[in-house]
Amino acid sequence: MNTDPSIIHMILSIKITLRELSKTGKTYKWDKCFCEDCQRNMWGHGYVGRYLEVEPNVFFFKRYRCPCCSSVVTVRPEGYWPRIRSSILVIYQTLKSKLRLGSWPKAFPRQRGQHWLNGFVSLARMEMKENLSSFLDHCQSKELPFFP
Repeated sequence: MNTDPSIIHMILSIKITLRELSKTGKTYKWDKCFCEDCQRNMWGHGYVGRYLEVEPNVFFFKRYRCPCCSSVVTVRPEGYWPRIRSSILVIYQTLKSKLRLGSWPKAFPRQRGQHWLNGFVSLARMEMKENLSSFLDHCQSKELPFFP
């Protein structure tokens, strides 16, 4: 891994069909990517494997590199936060269930849910919100991440 501090790493959320990506793998037809700073066409910079909750197999997402400023962009599907395998919608529904019913959904890993809940409660404390359920709705509508 490159540790050069001058290289900027960004994540680009795009709308893609995970089912099609799963079938085609690295042969998926990716759109061109332009550097936000230089407004130049970026070069392909390989793939990065990521696991998502929807399938046990690895998804290969395209990476791009700007030939001018050397920034690197990794593509990520819309509706997913960086470093999180579950979609924002799944996280929202799980936390909503916990806050309303007081228990985790059946066959759901309690530890994962507790991680999400701890991050959410920390954010709620910083925002000084009293009603966690309505604050969760607000976070979901704005797609506010609450993980470190």
